[in-house]
Amino acid sequence: MAGRETVAKDQQADPKRFLLVIPPMPHNSPMLSTVMRAAFETAKMGIDLIPVQLNNDQLDVDALADSAKRIGSILPLVPFSAEQNDQLQSQGVQIKPAIFATDSPMYSVVAALYGASGRAMASRMVSSGHRNLVYLCSDSALLKNLNQLRYAGVLQGCIFGGCPTPTMLTTEYNSPKLSGELVQLFSKNPGVDGFICHNDFLAMEVVQALRMCGRMVPNDCAVIGVGNAPEGALFNPPLTSVDFNPEASGQMYAQALGKFLSGEKVEAPDPAEVDKMMTLVARGSA
Repeated sequence: MAGRETVAKDQQADPKRFLLVIPPMPHNSPMLSTVMRAAFETAKMGIDLIPVQLNNDQLDVDALADSAKRIGSILPLVPFSAEQNDQLQSQGVQIKPAIFATDSPMYSVVAALYGASGRAMASRMVSSGHRNLVYLCSDSALLKNLNQLRYAGVLQGCIFGGCPTPTMLTTEYNSPKLSGELVQLFSKNPGVDGFICHNDFLAMEVVQALRMCGRMVPNDCAVIGVGNAPEGALFNPPLTSVDFNPEASGQMYAQALGKFLSGEKVEAPDPAEVDKMMTLVARGSA
């Protein structure tokens, strides 16, 4: 009991310090750059976000609780399970609503940014004549909501372009089974001519898997990613991508976070302004 009282006192003494829990993703993911930019901007507001990235979907509740007791309330990027929340709270840890949760005050901002990048990718594919599209994303349970948000934008872009609803395919990062999954996909739908990928790293994996299936990029299938990762420019063929401007996106997240954590109302951003933040980097893959 005394331990819980100490935790409560520590958190009350420094209410603007949070343990920002980030789901597993590639270490050089543009999303991490955006998160770091948001942390830099919120620091100017007197809010300290201390990032910790999970190695996998299995949450070490005890280790996370120990860190929170030293730092402050937990601010997850994506929601924990109800069981994990209960376990953390039973140890006297305070947990803020996840930034990317559907019931979060931040949801309108997250949905706007993810939706805009999805629309930009779909627009590129549709305008270049591709009609039978697949949206490929990670099968991580922690990233499910983000995958759905970007897919919603992809779906909007396809609808605006008069294109059929794209198929969604989930896979693991660095999956040795991806080429086999694509073979199964082509056996059911041999007319697939384009892949819209949740990020550039999955897009590069798709290009390699397509080669193993005997399909050439972009002649047989076009591939587009998002994030404008530096590796994409050196890839063969060079990867077409949507740059979502991590600096501007980070500032937008930070401004909304400042209001969210201060108890102020978070306004939804202007969709037209968010769309302007997306830049198509056209290269050889799509």
